[in-house]
Amino acid sequence: MIGSLSDTVDVLYVDGAADATETVASTLEETADGLAVETAPSIAAAIARLSTATVDCVVSEYELVDGTGLELLNAVREEYPALPFVLFTGDGNEAIASEAISAGVTEYVRKDGGASQYVTLANRIEETVTASTARRFKRVTSHDPLAILERIDDAFLALDDDWRVVYVNERAKAVFGTSEEELLGNSLWETFDEATDTPFYDHYQEAKVSNEARTIEEYFQPWDRWYREHIYPSENGLSVLFHDITEQKRRERRYRAVFENTYQFTGLLEPDGTLVEANETALEFGGLERDDVVGKKIWETAWFQHSDDTRERARDAVERAANGEFVRHKLPVQGADREAIIDFSVRPLTDERGTVTLLIPEGRDITELTERERALQRQRDRLDEFAGVVSHDLRNPLNVATGRLELVREECDSEHLDGIETALDRIDRITEDVLWLAREGRDIGSRDAVLLRDAVDAAWELVADGADRAELRYGDDELASTTIEADDDRLQQLLENLLRNAIDHGGEDVTVTVGTTDRGFYLEDDGPGIPENRREDVFAGGYSTSDGGTGFGLRIVERIADAHGWDVRLGDGSGGARFDILCDVDSVHSVRN
Repeated sequence: MIGSLSDTVDVLYVDGAADATETVASTLEETADGLAVETAPSIAAAIARLSTATVDCVVSEYELVDGTGLELLNAVREEYPALPFVLFTGDGNEAIASEAISAGVTEYVRKDGGASQYVTLANRIEETVTASTARRFKRVTSHDPLAILERIDDAFLALDDDWRVVYVNERAKAVFGTSEEELLGNSLWETFDEATDTPFYDHYQEAKVSNEARTIEEYFQPWDRWYREHIYPSENGLSVLFHDITEQKRRERRYRAVFENTYQFTGLLEPDGTLVEANETALEFGGLERDDVVGKKIWETAWFQHSDDTRERARDAVERAANGEFVRHKLPVQGADREAIIDFSVRPLTDERGTVTLLIPEGRDITELTERERALQRQRDRLDEFAGVVSHDLRNPLNVATGRLELVREECDSEHLDGIETALDRIDRITEDVLWLAREGRDIGSRDAVLLRDAVDAAWELVADGADRAELRYGDDELASTTIEADDDRLQQLLENLLRNAIDHGGEDVTVTVGTTDRGFYLEDDGPGIPENRREDVFAGGYSTSDGGTGFGLRIVERIADAHGWDVRLGDGSGGARFDILCDVDSVHSVRN
């Protein structure tokens, strides 16, 4: 709160934006107890209000519904030449400030979005009004344009016809890094001789010769700075307003680097869908120039002419995003030489009041990913069809053959019957493995903490039936207290296949050892092992070195491990075959009794 005024000051605030008008009026009255603020939405309403009410100070935004704040200032000065007038705007720049000073504005306050701007504005109103003992709008008050020049944030200097500096404000002295004595009365080009061979020198010369105002943005290499300058010729020389825009340019370069160096399509939209910017990735895909699309509704551009549905969905995404929603669609779009499927999204950007001010459309080309998904689905469909054929067309005659074999055994005895039974058992195992790989090998069910030794014992009891001379050993005591987070059924299937593989390939008297490691567990047998030249093939579907093996067992082991996020590796055993199952570190842990 600033100090209260001794008397009430009547302020007329002019702004066409209703929400902003109410905010400024209420905040000013809260900031200074002595301010009474009325509002007007336009130039016409403000002039009408001035003719019927007592007003001590006019405060105006620059952009008004029926003109500008400078047009209002000119109208006020015609009728009330000494009425304090403050231009309070976020749309201002150096040119507006200069024109306002020339038109006789009393104060110029730039909006900065913070609470302190209202304290600054209230102070300026108080200063302008209390400068005179008569505080009604018809009295004559004085204002000093040079004082205003000292208060603005932009640097200002005035030059005579011989390029001598005749005036420089405090901001300019700070920018130049020199004192007033070093500047006043001296030639600008002699004081700063490094500027004589730059575009700044050429622009100053051209403005003076043409007697026309110029606005430039240039990089001044000797100081490694960017400046925006407004050059105004007069009868006696030049007046120059300039602003250091180095940080702005650096932000723009960073933004442009991010904006352009991306494989995604991206841009900027007005809330109504009008495209204001598009990056090179999007333009190159469409074979377009920036002028071909900027200014158009995005759904009307060439990218979205694939179909009516594409256009409508793009338009729907923009309209929903304009209401504050993040929207995402998968859309087919049209490029210069191909169609593409893109992951299309529109993200809203809001100001401090939550109003959507810009939209960011983005598109990621997912054509290849979509094709892979479709190919995978086709593969799955074929596998389902194949599994159906195996399950029905192969299993039925297999069951018939098995039943007939049992009948034949009742009628006669032949050495060939055992061979037939072995062949039928092999066909049955192949069928079971193929069905699992085709149907059930895609994913796993819920995971639970499974005691590893219990799972090993259950698997061994099943696969070692009939292998009386085979032996199971435990490599360490930790196995009995180790649990593993797994789908119980799939873990059982993995162990069965590893143990059956050891029995099938290790011989009738094979010894199988199961133990724990730092990252999981292992299974090792003392059989003949795997030939060095065949070690890379052991996980390939259909590979087997046993006459009775299906060749799918280790493939199933690998598939189950992958589904859990584990890794199965062929290890270095003490002579036989060893398989290490490497699990996530969180999957294996010991349970202490």
